[in-house]
Amino acid sequence: MAQTVGLVTIGQAPRPDLVSEYERALPGITITQAGALDDLTEAEILSLAPVSGDEVLVSRLRTGREVRLARRHLEPRLQSCLDHLGRDADLVILLCTGEFPAVHPRGPVLIPQQVLYHVAAAVLGGLRGASRDDVRLGVLIPDAAQQATAESRWRDLGSVITVAASPYRGTEPLQAAGRMLRDAGVGMIVMDCIGYTRPMRQMVAQITEVPTILANAAVAMIAREVLEGTP
Repeated sequence: MAQTVGLVTIGQAPRPDLVSEYERALPGITITQAGALDDLTEAEILSLAPVSGDEVLVSRLRTGREVRLARRHLEPRLQSCLDHLGRDADLVILLCTGEFPAVHPRGPVLIPQQVLYHVAAAVLGGLRGASRDDVRLGVLIPDAAQQATAESRWRDLGSVITVAASPYRGTEPLQAAGRMLRDAGVGMIVMDCIGYTRPMRQMVAQITEVPTILANAAVAMIAREVLEGTP
């Protein structure tokens, strides 16, 4: 029997811009999707916007439009999506690199932030090698309001520079971010948002000429290992 993977976005499903990464890594898998903002009206979505003091998250609607959201509003909606897809899926994947302490998965769930952090730490350690020479880590985030959170999240890995460039506003912001990271002398880049895609990674890597880790690809790789190792 074919295995099923559930994809949960903090925006609206489906996410055709992201699903290809899982189709590539998991051929033959049945994919189901759900979104925290599914079936909400425009007014209801606007009511979830962040205010001062909120942790900001960024996603997109079915139309492709970017939307800024407060984490506290999303957690109960994400919990409902995870519970719903988890009833039938062999594995559920949260399509966001944010952290959601109030969400409690009740089945096999991949949390991208945990995957991304450990993959980045392993690659960075290899680049530094036995000499332990510092390799500055560049972190791409979708919104400038996330800078403090990102720096706190990644600072245990050493010297970090964060640059904001939304994956939902065309190529120019990403090209500019790539040039900033190149000029800052980073030795490796983490694209800390699931919304970044493989072509975006290729663009940034070509500009900076350093190893660039795509969150969605890293998560899809681990998902393959989990499912192939499941009897």
